[in-house]
Amino acid sequence: MDVGVSSHTKRLWTYALILISVVALVVVVVGLLLPRADPELTTAPTSSSQEPDPAAPEMPDIVEEPVDLDAPIPGCDVVETPDEGYSVITGTSGEPSYDNPKFPWFNGPKATEMSNAVAEVLPSRAKIEFASPERSLIFQPITDFGEDTPDRPDGYTSANGSVTNGDAKGGLYVGVAQSSRPIPPCVAGDLDERRILPDGVVVDVQDTWRETDGVRTLSRSAIAYVPDGSRISAQASDASGRTGAENSGAIPVSVGDLVRIVTDPRLRISTPVPPGTPAPPAGCRSGSFDDSGPSVTRELARKLDTVLASIDLGGAKLPPLQLGGYSEAFLCTGVPNVTPTAALDISIAGGQKLPVEERPVPGAGSQKTLRTLGDGTVVQTDVSFSSSRSMTNPDDYTSEAINSVVVTRPAGTQISVSSTAPSPDEALPLPQLESIALTTGLEL
Repeated sequence: MDVGVSSHTKRLWTYALILISVVALVVVVVGLLLPRADPELTTAPTSSSQEPDPAAPEMPDIVEEPVDLDAPIPGCDVVETPDEGYSVITGTSGEPSYDNPKFPWFNGPKATEMSNAVAEVLPSRAKIEFASPERSLIFQPITDFGEDTPDRPDGYTSANGSVTNGDAKGGLYVGVAQSSRPIPPCVAGDLDERRILPDGVVVDVQDTWRETDGVRTLSRSAIAYVPDGSRISAQASDASGRTGAENSGAIPVSVGDLVRIVTDPRLRISTPVPPGTPAPPAGCRSGSFDDSGPSVTRELARKLDTVLASIDLGGAKLPPLQLGGYSEAFLCTGVPNVTPTAALDISIAGGQKLPVEERPVPGAGSQKTLRTLGDGTVVQTDVSFSSSRSMTNPDDYTSEAINSVVVTRPAGTQISVSSTAPSPDEALPLPQLESIALTTGLEL
């Protein structure tokens, strides 16, 4: 059968997929090259006489909700036939940023205000699952797609996460963009209804489903076209998990909830941010792909926050621990200015094996040490140096010294504490870092 995604799904997810794939100063090529799935096709196609190539990747079997091309759509005077064409988007991207001067409407405090708005509009019983900042419905930095990118948005930020509401669980995605393009026409299969609100906001809504290899995913969406140029979209489904493969059978938010999200004035590009609003929390600067340890709950993370709060950092205050972006058994926190010139980073991971002493490399001048305490805890220390040069300005060269201590408990908890500064003397000393890492109660 033909395989593809609807143009409605393309519009909602194209820029989100690009954002996930963007790397600083790397050409991004995202191609949605598959034609629309035939909505009338409900059975598998007959086999052809040509033998399939065993080396070719197996394509998923996709079935979308059938579309009645002749049916009227409430709120639409004219309903157009879907476009069967292809879409290709290419562009060059820079570093994602909360403070790109090309997009003066957006910054860190604006991201926080919008994130808070989404959380407050959710149903009272709905809860955002504990996850990394990138997956906790916190709006992420804007990525500059470059002037040569066809059909690019004029600044685009998004937030996504998993939401539970009773037995219903699924993903929620919200995107905000500035756009000068006209409101698109009503296209069969793209929307179930178009609403025109008293303030001139136009909202398109849809409730639909899609099957991939026999697994049905329910989804619903709302897109608001605001007179100030805001394009605000929200899409929810019953699929969650890191790969989106867990289907609960019920979507945790209603179409009405999505409409309330996309029409909330706090998400509009023209709405100012209250003074004193902070920037959103930064994600872990380092992380682990190791999921061998137990998943960390929000309750355990808050308990460990209490332990860390008892540590004397000379007036500096650690923000709450966050989950890492790649592992649910990894927590991190840190402050960029524990002293005027030094940063402090702390991470806690579970399910780790006790390390063994490394064989020294001749001539490497290693400053690593390893010793085992009476209870079996292994303490490692290191003094290292790093340097970097800007890819856009070769004269922009920086170097850092890193003092670090890693404590691994016999039960598998590993606490890493490091301090970064222009020189080793300016970083927090190793004995202080070791004292932090050995704090009683830092156990997963």
